[in-house]
Amino acid sequence: MRIDAHLHFWRPSCGFDNRPVADHPAYRRDFLPRNVAADVERSAIDGVLLVQTCPQAEETAWLLGLANEHDGRFPPIVGITGWVDLDDAACDFSPLLAQPSIVGIRAQLRRIADPAFIERPRVLRNLGAAIRAGLGVTILAEPRHYASVARALEALPPGPITLNHLGLRFPDTDPTRWRAAMRGFAHRDAVFVQLSGLPFLYGERWRDDDARRVLDEAFDILGPSRLMFASDWPMLVRFASYTEWVQAVDAFLLGRGATRDQVDAIFEHNVRRANPRLSLPTLTGTST
Repeated sequence: MRIDAHLHFWRPSCGFDNRPVADHPAYRRDFLPRNVAADVERSAIDGVLLVQTCPQAEETAWLLGLANEHDGRFPPIVGITGWVDLDDAACDFSPLLAQPSIVGIRAQLRRIADPAFIERPRVLRNLGAAIRAGLGVTILAEPRHYASVARALEALPPGPITLNHLGLRFPDTDPTRWRAAMRGFAHRDAVFVQLSGLPFLYGERWRDDDARRVLDEAFDILGPSRLMFASDWPMLVRFASYTEWVQAVDAFLLGRGATRDQVDAIFEHNVRRANPRLSLPTLTGTST
């Protein structure tokens, strides 16, 4: 089974706050299951994990409705990562936990001005409560957050935590700082990093050697037991197609001599480990 651990759907007419995405004209249109279904099937991906884009509970409710409407059609939506206000003293996970398709929550640190947001006592308490409830925690962090994320990982109870999109290693990120952060994050059990985002991070240069070297470094530092495949569709559409990115990851793993078990870990087993609530049905897809 091959799972895409992170993609987005949105509809501008819903009026949700998906800045800075909507600030670029390429994203000011509908991105819905039907718009990517053929590429997902062509790429031998059997199911997708849908991730929130907007810091609004209303958007998470819309995603749940969309998943229910889409049920039984390709591509299968196998789970949803939603949003809650982690800085709310009355943060309540029970509405999300009542929805079987909700597998986790995301802390969109990149959209928050305070680089130490994740260290706020209330935020740490709420993240800890989410982990103890069995929800996977996903973090969208860039270099200005690395130190705070590292301290938060030490403070949080045991449980799975996923970092989005190679830790947002943009071309101007200090590579030494990034490597040190990744090594530090890997000291905690059940920390995963998504093998995704390179077309968005590097733009037209994502096929160049310096960009591809990031994949090698992630593989060397974290290994196949900590990485998971994700597309971050449609964020990549300005620079690559869905199919191109899947093919690039497949070719990279082949070039690294990854075993079948290691490939299966990156495309499926690590996704399961990172999302304990994920219950994958028997899916009829293009892979075995």
